Amino acid sequence: MYRILLLLLVLSFFFSNCKLRVSTEPANEIIEAIRQELAPDKRVARFRIRTSSKGQIVTLSGETNLPEAKRAILDSLRTAGIEYEDNIKVLPDNELEGKEFGVVRLSVCNIRSNTKHSAELSTQAILGTPVKVLKKIEDKDWYLVQTPDGYLGWVDLDGIQVMTKEAFNNWKSSEKIFIQSAQTFAYLEANTESPIVSDLIMGNILKKRGESSDFVEIEFPDGRVGFVQKNTQIGFGEWVNTTNPTAENILETAQNFMGHPYLWGGTSAKGFDCSGYTKTVFYKNGIQLPRDASQQVHTGIEIETDSTWATLLPGDLLFFGQKAEGKNKERIRHVAIYMGNGKVIHSAGNVKIESLVRGEPDFAEDRMKTFVRAKRILTSLGKNGVDLVRELEVYNRESS
Repeated sequence: MYRILLLLLVLSFFFSNCKLRVSTEPANEIIEAIRQELAPDKRVARFRIRTSSKGQIVTLSGETNLPEAKRAILDSLRTAGIEYEDNIKVLPDNELEGKEFGVVRLSVCNIRSNTKHSAELSTQAILGTPVKVLKKIEDKDWYLVQTPDGYLGWVDLDGIQVMTKEAFNNWKSSEKIFIQSAQTFAYLEANTESPIVSDLIMGNILKKRGESSDFVEIEFPDGRVGFVQKNTQIGFGEWVNTTNPTAENILETAQNFMGHPYLWGGTSAKGFDCSGYTKTVFYKNGIQLPRDASQQVHTGIEIETDSTWATLLPGDLLFFGQKAEGKNKERIRHVAIYMGNGKVIHSAGNVKIESLVRGEPDFAEDRMKTFVRAKRILTSLGKNGVDLVRELEVYNRESS
């Protein structure tokens, strides 16, 4: 009898508490609406917000790198009359203790979708690239970082040099060089017979310490010192201020990578995916594009096309995938650079040239059938999502 009475009391207490516990559904609907508005693309926005209920209060937890998203959530909950307890972290994490800046220290740094080397390769960043450091996994040497094009991913400690704001500004204000050769090396001494400090690829940025008749003494972001042959580099300031992004220069750079292998997530001369290739080609000419084809398609100016391709100009970007039809949304899965006369150059298996004109020996029927749209980039410098490297704060001015 006592056991039955005790069970009834427990059940009564449980159900009475259930009635007192507020539903999180209205709060979740508000959070989802804000996510869709302010953080629809998880590639560039960290938005992981959870809810739970404690009596009549909704407890918020999780993290975001968008302060405006957190403000919108809290304002909307107050407007809706929902009581809440705020435990949302805004990144960068305070536990970084001010080390919220980083510079890539390897010729090519792999950035992954998760905190392990077997995780998907999301993207790459090359030596000298500045990154925002957002958080660190306590028991692992992995950092969540954001590249200058906004892409988010995880990099291990060996990939970047983590810095304070002061150290980062000192790095930015130092005289630097830009590697122009497709591939070269940094040597321990000023001769090519000395030990190699690191391999280097086109686009790498290093601090300049001095020079001789044939070599430039350089310093890596982590303090390593070496020498590079003078004819493989140019002063960073000279490069960034004299790049001339014409169609002719774009196509010359594009063809310099002929035969280079395809690599999912690759954005370097060691291997490209399709959008990593276009991004790198334009970057060499002083233009920063978004990372993925489905992002690049939103840049520049749309060009009407027909089967003759007559309205296109060399240097235009062509996008391929699935056109919007009925309930099916447009899907962009591939991008190529237009060369003229119906030919494109792109990374598909390897960097190669193909034709969109039936009857040509290098005709690619699958590309012609999946063509979606074309965008003109070179008439939108500094606007319409086409950023100039020389105008990017992370490369040129002190961080605020």
